[in-house]
Order: sequence, then structure tokens, then C-alpha cells
Amino acid sequence: MNKTILSILLLFSTQVAITQPSKAVEINCNSSIHKNHLKCKDESGKRKREETTLDPETGLMVIEMDSDINWSSTVNPKIPYKNIVKLKSSFDQSVEYVVFDRDYKLVIPNEYTVLTKWSTDYVQGAFFIRTNCGIFGCIVDDVIDSGNLNSPLELKFKNENYTLYGDDGQFILPNKFVNQIKDTQDFKGLSIRIKNRVIPIGEETVEKLSILYKKSLKKWEVPNFKILAKDVEKDSSIKDIASKSLPKVVTIKSSRGQGTGFFINDDGLLMTNRHVIGSGKKVNLQIETATGAKLSGDVIYISREDDFAIIKVNGNNYPKALPICYASYPVPGEEVIALGSPRGLSNTITRGIVSAFRRSGGFSEGIATTGASLIQTDAAINPGNSGGPLVNSNGEVIGINTFAKTSSGGSQGLNFAVSIIDILQQVNISRPEINSDKGIKLNSCGNIVGSINEKNYFQKLWESFNNKN
Repeated sequence: MNKTILSILLLFSTQVAITQPSKAVEINCNSSIHKNHLKCKDESGKRKREETTLDPETGLMVIEMDSDINWSSTVNPKIPYKNIVKLKSSFDQSVEYVVFDRDYKLVIPNEYTVLTKWSTDYVQGAFFIRTNCGIFGCIVDDVIDSGNLNSPLELKFKNENYTLYGDDGQFILPNKFVNQIKDTQDFKGLSIRIKNRVIPIGEETVEKLSILYKKSLKKWEVPNFKILAKDVEKDSSIKDIASKSLPKVVTIKSSRGQGTGFFINDDGLLMTNRHVIGSGKKVNLQIETATGAKLSGDVIYISREDDFAIIKVNGNNYPKALPICYASYPVPGEEVIALGSPRGLSNTITRGIVSAFRRSGGFSEGIATTGASLIQTDAAINPGNSGGPLVNSNGEVIGINTFAKTSSGGSQGLNFAVSIIDILQQVNISRPEINSDKGIKLNSCGNIVGSINEKNYFQKLWESFNNKN
């Protein structure tokens, strides 16, 4: 009886020993463990490489893929690493160029994997922790933890360190960093840090990024346009500001996601954040007004330095512009209102004050040039608010809502907008010409006080004439 039981146990253990490794043998040619496997080599014995083709639009050698794949949802996605990938959406035909990288480290019995996707605008990442792993791989695909990379993300290249803030595992790349990679001749030294763990980015990935940045970054010609002084009422109620301003604010959807924009002149020019629309080729924009009307438009200018973009709306049926505070900066304690579409909820306003007026520096990498004016506010700025206007108590635009400095991706009271004055200076906009001889009074922002329109302007002139007589 004992011999029979022993035989059964031996047979069972043999079957386990035989069957368990068969579950583990998942050939991944991008893995250092399997890169020398026969399936990963060509007829000459060299490692197989994905086929690249010449992209006629950029002159880049690329691998073409559908951009609608959810590459960050699995530890071993079917994507090419260390190559320039042309992602084309089958949904809206938008095109984006990226480079994928994969890093993993084995600390038996766990395997730590980090996937990153690098574009000209952002880096996006996800992590996975698998257990029951050894030098021959993982017995089963037992993922015990996974998720998006948390904010803030620390980035280092050579001797430069950057702290990036983002949402849903996506972080805007500083323009200084992009230029560093573009101009480098040495592809070593790029890394990110997650929870005190340094993740090296492969040299081949950096080399491909350098090529991508050199060939795909577009130089935009500054558009020629004017802004007008608008009628404003001093210290309007929140209700009045909302009713007048929201119709001039739009929700913008692109392949990059969703954000907010607003009209800056009466000729159909919209302003938003660069990171709302990205810098990809053939960006398909969907623009929706507060009333639900659908508009279309084309990007005519992008500033990588101060993270803004200008869109020309097609047609003639669009709202008028918001009044712009082009003549003075806000001061701490001043009441402000942020308008936008946080988390896709359009026609949303949040109220607060100017907490501080700062010059940009290390804390705002990727958002504004060093020395640019940033407005810090406790008015909530959440994902989707990006690109929307920050207005004062008169309803005048003082800044473009840009980012929240958090460690969790939600708003915690440290929110920032780029000063509208600095943005107007970048596109060489001069002050509107006002004929002061006609009795028109301007406030500190440069707009017309007292809601003087053409009708009551002549009425005031008539009253003035009668008083003199």
C-alpha cells in the first residue's frame, strides 16, 4: 500500500515538473532571456528585426502600427521596442511618431517591468510586478501589481534633472530635454526614477529619439493677428461672468485626449495648451461649444516653450472673443475663476484667488520657459481644464490653465496658469489702438470700462453736448 502511494506521488511530481515549465515558455524576442532563441533568429543566425519602411512625410525609417492598441495593459504587449514607430489611428486617421522602451529586473521570485512610450511631446509609462519568476522566466503570468507611473516623475539625462507632473501615467516633456536629446552625440545616461528605483532607458531608444526629434519637429511661423479692447463691467458677479464667458469657451478633443480652449479674437482664433493637441501629424480636432455646436479647425501655431497652441476655426459661425487682460499682471489675493471641461464635464467653473505670482523654474519644467510668468491659484485645475482661461473678477483672461502640481494626479490647491501677457509677447501682439480723445476710459487691463457699446457711446456724446449747452 505504501509503495502504491509513493508511486502515485512520484508520478504526480513528475507530471508537475514536466507540465509547469511548458506554461513558462512564452517566447518574447524582446527579452534578454529569449533573444538567442531559434525563433528569434533569421536564417543567418542573426537576431530578427522588425521590418522598417521609409516614411515619405518625414524621411524617417519607421515601423507602422495601429495607434488604437492598448499597449500599457499587459506586461508583454506586441509592440516593437527601440524603433521609431508610426502610429496611425483607424478611428480618426491621426498620426503620431513614438519610440517604445522596455526595462525589467529580476529579483527572485519577482520580476519588475517598466514600459515607456516616448514622443516629441510626452513620455507615458506603466509598471508590472510578476511573481513566481526565475532565471528561465515566470512559471505563470502572475501579475501581482500594475498601474500607470505616478506623478511626479523624475527624469535625468546627463547632468540635467527634471521633475515632471502629469496624469494617467503621461508627462509633458520639457523643451530643454527634447533639445538635449536632439543635439546629443552620446546616447548613454537617460533614466527615470520611480519610488527610489532608477530605470535606465536603452541607448538604442535614445538614439532613435534623437533621430525622431531632428526630423519631425516643425518650426512654426508666427501668425499675424490682432486683439481688441472689449467692454467689461467692473467686479461682475460670478453668475454674470459665467453667463458671458462660457459661450466663448470650447471643449477640444484630439487623438491626445481632451482639453479646453477659448476665443482670443473675433476672427475665429482659439487658444489652448500644446499638450492638449500634441505635435503629431494630421491631428484631427473636434471642437464643441457650450451650446453643443460642433466646429472644426486647423492648428496654425504651436509654442513648445510656453505650451500653447493657436487654432483657426473654419467657417464664419463662431462665438466672439473673451476680453484679454493684456496691460497688467494679476496680484496675490485677487479673485479668479477657472473655466473648462475637467474630466470631460464641459461648462464647469471653479473659483479661487491668485495664491502667488511666480517666475517659472525647475518646478514648471515642460510648461513654460525659464523666467516666464506663472499664476499660482487655488482654483481647481483638473485634467480637461488644460487650455482653458483663468479670468479675473471682470471676466478678463489673465492666463491659460496649464497644470496642477500634485503627487497623485488630482488637484491639491497648487495649480498654475501661464500669463496671457507672456503668451501675447511670444506671438508679437501689440496693444490695441484706442482713441482716447473720444472719452473712452480703459481699466488697468486695457479694456473699456462701463460696457460702452456703439449705441450708448453716441448717447454719452449727445449728453455731453447738451450739458455744454
